[in-house]
Amino acid sequence: MRAFFNIVIVGLIGLLSSTYLFNLSPVDYSGTIEIETPLEESTLGLEVEEDSLLNPESITIKHTASKPEVIKIVTDSIFNVDIYKDNELIKTGIKNLEPVSPSVNATISLDEDNPVVTSLNISQKHLGLEDGVYEFIFNSNLIRDKENSSLSVRVTYDTAGKYYPAAGSAPAGTKGLTLYFVAEDAGILIPLTRFVVEDKSITRMAIEQLQNGPLNKGFRSVIKNVTNTTYNNGNVVIDIPSSYDGYNREETESLLAYNSFLKTIFAVERYWPIHSVSFTVDRTRPETYFHGIDMNPVPNVENNYILYMAYKADERYYLFEHQPEPEQIGISANDTLEMKARKIFDAYSDTALPYAVSPVPKSVALNNASVERKTLILDFNEEFLKVYEDRTDLRQMMVESLVYTFTTIPGVDSIKITAQGKEISGFLDSWDMTKALYPPEFINPEIVETQEKSE
Repeated sequence: MRAFFNIVIVGLIGLLSSTYLFNLSPVDYSGTIEIETPLEESTLGLEVEEDSLLNPESITIKHTASKPEVIKIVTDSIFNVDIYKDNELIKTGIKNLEPVSPSVNATISLDEDNPVVTSLNISQKHLGLEDGVYEFIFNSNLIRDKENSSLSVRVTYDTAGKYYPAAGSAPAGTKGLTLYFVAEDAGILIPLTRFVVEDKSITRMAIEQLQNGPLNKGFRSVIKNVTNTTYNNGNVVIDIPSSYDGYNREETESLLAYNSFLKTIFAVERYWPIHSVSFTVDRTRPETYFHGIDMNPVPNVENNYILYMAYKADERYYLFEHQPEPEQIGISANDTLEMKARKIFDAYSDTALPYAVSPVPKSVALNNASVERKTLILDFNEEFLKVYEDRTDLRQMMVESLVYTFTTIPGVDSIKITAQGKEISGFLDSWDMTKALYPPEFINPEIVETQEKSE
């Protein structure tokens, strides 16, 4: 009998000396007891949907776990934030960016399907930051494993950048030539439209304007010496003098020059049929040129599934074409138009380019896509109506990007945008959003004196 009582007493001592954490989350866990997950078994980590942001008001970060865990809150702020600019720490230990401070000593349960989602106010005004590019380091106070307790996000505040809309028609008496110049800071081709008076062959004019170079700051031309440009029944031949070796000297510059020639000439198709472009050197076609590129005639084929991203130069935004890798988009021949639209929209957020930003904020989500004849109807969430509320030009940039991008899907020549299943009105003064939207003819007008004077 005494042995039995001893066993009971030992059991009671063990029970009363144990430490339990009671779950104080909004979920009703009455009748259960949560034991805090030991450090060595924790699978806690951080996740953010986008690691590069432009003019954000807030950011959403998730605490994730691959198995059920319990987090104990030991501070009144879930995150501390360090901010760097040009690799120099300029602000440290910023806290209380959450809309509501958490309760100290409370616990939160999470698992693989139920992450802890936290929204943080990182608006430029709230943080008192100037325009510029920053690295934000978000340090979680809920994760004890230092290797998994922080993440980095690139944040750009750019209140000075301006976007000028594409033009639907050329000024009277002029032709619009879309010229492809190199962005000085990025090594990519940016289309700029120049309006000129026609005084010779359109194709020859286009090449001469490339040679003249850009008028806007932040760009350069890679097109130098050309002997002649001829047009014959839709086939263009560009003759290069053998005395000039600049197109054959270095691989990157050679490829930029090659594509600058092709893209600029193919854009002339709005006026003249263009079937192919070929190159000769002293009127003889070489087997290879431009640092090893085959010199067979290049047919004018339509490029599909192109993203129009934004690049900034000299306080101005420009849209440019980015061709994602096929595996990035994941489009297959069996996909419906609606499925292709969803995959292309996802590519906006999946595409990370150090020299570019997505014109579509991450808060915008595609609810549904449908097709009526050749018009693709894109229905977005309510956040679409709230983005860039004080920046009509950036709204214009976003809409133009969507129009240019989604009309590169075969079988689509226009889009219509709705929000929560309803037509949109008053979103832009320049476009009637209740109707189908077609891609404007002339992207990135080079000279914008008219717009600037009217502001």
